[in-house]
Amino acid sequence: MASLFDGIRILDLTSMISGPTTTLILADQGADVIKIETPETGDHTRMVSTRRAGMSASFVNNNRNKRSLTLNLKDERCLVAFHALVKTADVIVQNFRPGVADRIGVGEAACREIKDDIIYVSISGFGETGPYAQKPVYDPLVQALSGLTTVQAGSDENRPRLVRTILPDKLTGYAASQAISAALFHRERTGTGQHIKLSMLDTVISFL
Repeated sequence: MASLFDGIRILDLTSMISGPTTTLILADQGADVIKIETPETGDHTRMVSTRRAGMSASFVNNNRNKRSLTLNLKDERCLVAFHALVKTADVIVQNFRPGVADRIGVGEAACREIKDDIIYVSISGFGETGPYAQKPVYDPLVQALSGLTTVQAGSDENRPRLVRTILPDKLTGYAASQAISAALFHRERTGTGQHIKLSMLDTVISFL
């Protein structure tokens, strides 16, 4: 029996949790996900917590059912190889800091020139513009800024409390995977791709 997303290819340029969770959900549903990592370091979650054979439990859990490819996208030859993959892809997901993807030649405009119906997904911490756009993002910061820590505390008077799991990261992954599913359905009906932009902060505020 065919899986839901058989024949759909996703290029995964993400690292850490929110992006890999996005593509993990689609990989579990049958999509062909190619995870592209930088040489030497790769996804930072490879090195967290307890490791076996050079991989942490977090990395294995968030990247199961994916294929792996190493490309140094700052190398022109590797960029050419990536652009060749774009021709075969349906979806591209990246969670670079805003502006980085465009600067290194893997942004939405460059990819759409190669394949005009591509579904391109940009995940950020605090949005594409604004005073926080270029700041580093961590799950506890989003919990605090969104008001989630106050909700967890139980009242405005009590000391804020963190949710003891990386809820903003995971929520963003679920929201992004649903948006990709909707965009694929839209493309099936109209033949046009979309640029999906979502931030961890917006996702948690919407959830609350």
